Parts: sequence; structure tokens; C-alpha cells
Amino acid sequence: MAAGLEHLDRAAAIGLESLATYQGQEDLVIRSRISEFVEEGNLPAERSGIFSFIDEGAAGTGNREDRLKAVLEAGLELLEAAKGPGLNLLNVAGHTGMIIALATGLRQYVGYLVEQAMREGDTPEAARTWATVALAMIGPALTLMGAVRREVAGESTWKSWAGSLFMAIAVFGSTLGAVLTGAAAKLFPTMAGGVVYIMARALAQSFFTLKDNAGPANAAVTGVTAAAYGAVQFALAELGKAMPLSGPARAAEGLGYNFGADVIQAALNALGMIADVATFTACKSLDVLSRKLGPDSVFSDPESLQQMALEVRAGVQWPTRTQLADAFINVAGARLSFGHTVSLFVGAAAALLSESEIGEDAQGHVLNGCFAVMMMLLYFPLIFINLKATGRTFTPEGINTP
Repeated sequence: MAAGLEHLDRAAAIGLESLATYQGQEDLVIRSRISEFVEEGNLPAERSGIFSFIDEGAAGTGNREDRLKAVLEAGLELLEAAKGPGLNLLNVAGHTGMIIALATGLRQYVGYLVEQAMREGDTPEAARTWATVALAMIGPALTLMGAVRREVAGESTWKSWAGSLFMAIAVFGSTLGAVLTGAAAKLFPTMAGGVVYIMARALAQSFFTLKDNAGPANAAVTGVTAAAYGAVQFALAELGKAMPLSGPARAAEGLGYNFGADVIQAALNALGMIADVATFTACKSLDVLSRKLGPDSVFSDPESLQQMALEVRAGVQWPTRTQLADAFINVAGARLSFGHTVSLFVGAAAALLSESEIGEDAQGHVLNGCFAVMMMLLYFPLIFINLKATGRTFTPEGINTP
């Protein structure tokens, strides 16, 4: 045993020496402290990271091999502790990233084809405007159908009704603003691509699920996630200004189709949605944000709560009729209303800014700010629309985000 550990020590020392040139200052400090512990048995006064897993009794032994073994065991415990969050993030990234990237690529391609067809066909502006208005009404119609379904099933809450009403008002108001400013005539290709995007997501997420055991959302969870979501979307919008034109924007400028530009847009959108889902799930699992449920819930038992680790898992299922209806009516209606409201509002704001004396670069920052603010404001009704009235028992639920 001792000979094996000595051989392992020599091999590890050679590997560490070769890696030393690539280590940062903090890594070098940790490496030095580990070496000091192994050689002399001295633990640092402030124990964090790997040192928090080393038994204090190991420092008192005079056997160097035992101390090396203690370091190895502590490293394994540290990796074990990180496995849970890492696996959760891997499930979110794999599930959400793949679906969003593919759906976004499809959205951009469809938007490009629609814009190109309308330009080649010389579609009248009035026809474009009315087509945009018709598309904008799909979201509220599906949301109303979803509200009726929840009411009949006894699952509706005052929050879901309030969310549906607020979202409908937002869609109607933004549509009116886009029509009055003339922006509606330019938004049909973007919104048509958005419909394809939402329906593709609904289809994919009906068969490939992502569930967590973090419990339901509340106002605090939604508020924190909305703020983070708006900040991430603003940063991605600013970054997107430096990227090549994609989708209908390329066709509007008379440029040819560019698959690479669509891939970049898909990657940016997937990155934003991964961050959103991860933040939303993490916030739901935090005690300070997540409201505890009733007395027969696991959340009412402190011991059970302490032992229950957050789990986010992707899965495959054959959806039932109810699940398909939820995906294509309730969830899709809310997401369509969300996306169309943002597009119409930003389009109207762009039309107004184009007539101002503000510089083009400043206009871009203002529009990205409006985009982020609308995302944050609409996040509340988007989440609350699909909240269901449940008992006090807890069951894992799917993740419904923008």
C-alpha cells in the first residue's frame, strides 16, 4: 500500500510540475498549501474548498502517506459534491440548448423565405399590416382557450387569469402602436418565423421533457429571474449588433441566405435560454425565495428539505392528448403573446426613434434597452399564466420559460 502511494505521489508530482505553468495565482496558493499539508501536516487557518473535506485528525498524524491519502479522499468528496449541480446544468444545457438552437435556426430560415417572397411579390403595405395583425391575434386566442381549459379542469387561479388578461392587453396595445406607427407592415416575416419557432418548441418539448423537483414559482422567484433574464437579453442584444445580419433582416437588405449567420443567432438565443432556465430553477430551489407549501409537503419538514437535493433531469415521453393540448394551447399561446408583444413594441419604438434626431448608434442602445425592459415586465404574466391550482402535495413539474 505504501509503495503504491509513493509511486502515485511521484507520478502526481511530475504531472503537477508540468501543469504549474498554466495555473493562476489562486491555484498556485492552493497547490502550495496542499504540499505544505502533505509534507508537514499543517492545515490552513481558513479552511475552504478541498481543505473543508480533510479530517482534522489527518493533520496530526506523522505519516506522510496517510496525509496524501487524506488529500485524495478530500478531492473525491469535492468532486462528488460538485456532481449534482454539474449534472443539473448538463441536463439543462443539453435539453434546452439543442431544442432552442434548432428552433431558432428554423425561425430564421422561415423568416428569410417569407421576407424574400413578399419583396419579390411586391405585397402591398396594407396587406402586410393586416397579415401582421392577424398573426398577433393567434397568441391571445390560444391564451383564452387555455384559460377556459384550466377553468373547466379546476386548475385556474387568480394569478393565471390576471396573467392572461395582462398579456392580452399587452398584445392589443403593442399591435395598435405598431399599426399607428407603420411598423406593422415590416414585422410579418419576423412574426411568422416566431410562430414556427414556438410551435417547433412545443412539439419538441412534448416528447423531450425537462423536469425539476424545485417546487412551483412565486412572485419572488419570478422577480429575480425576470431581472436576470432582462440583463442577459440586453447583453446578448448588444453583442448581436456586432454579428452578421440573420433571417428576415438579411432578406430586407437584399442579401443572400447565410447559414453561418443563422447558426450564430441560434447559438446566442440558446445561450440566453440556458441561462434563463438555469436561473429560474436555481431560484425556485432557494429557501429565501421559494415559499414553503402545506403541512403535508416535503417542504414543511426541515429534515426532509435538507436531505432533498435539487434535481433537473431531461427525459423522453410519449405525450398524452392533455399534454399536447397544454403544449400547443396553454404554453404556446403564452409564448406567442410574449414574443409578438415584444416584436410589435420594439418595432413601434424603432419607427418613432427613426423620426427623432438621436444618432443611429444611440438608437440601437435605446431599442435594446426597451427590448430588455419589455422582457422583464412580460416575464411575470408569462409564468403566472400557466400556474395551476394544486393540492399541498408536491410533484415534479416541467419548466415553462420564454
